[in-house]
Amino acid sequence: MPRGTPNPNPMYGIYGYDDYWSVDIRRNKVRMVKAFYFNTHGGREGALAHAQAHRDQFVREHLPVLKREIAQRVRRDNKSGVAGVYFREEPGGKNPMWIAMTRVSPEKSVSKAFSVGRYGPRARELAIAERQKQLEQMTGYASRHPADGSTSPSIARPPSSPTAASSNRS
Repeated sequence: MPRGTPNPNPMYGIYGYDDYWSVDIRRNKVRMVKAFYFNTHGGREGALAHAQAHRDQFVREHLPVLKREIAQRVRRDNKSGVAGVYFREEPGGKNPMWIAMTRVSPEKSVSKAFSVGRYGPRARELAIAERQKQLEQMTGYASRHPADGSTSPSIARPPSSPTAASSNRS
């Protein structure tokens, strides 16, 4: 597949080379790679069947991380100590406020600001509570491929030509 284009579901995480299939999947920043050589697994189709079975077992045992879990990770540049909550004020210390912000989906971001002038010291706690409400709107796994996270990826026949099976890693 061209760079940046996900493999079709049956070939998810599987890449073809001249003499083997490679299963290459990441889970929570850990990369798992295993090769299935044609000469030791009964030819091209046999090696693919082994690779797909291995991939399916791995995906069942190691689900992707939930989007909510990633959103709750505190970044290095975070100064509030709470992911998605930050303090902002205009130059000269005007309009100080605590803001809760969450990207609920690629198309939708939600945010709410709490003015220190209006809410006083409670503004930070209100922003933290709002952030928790925003996180409840997040659903699903952090995955870029539809087959990732399904309990039984389908198994299909290999691509017909060796060149169609070869791919650049994305």
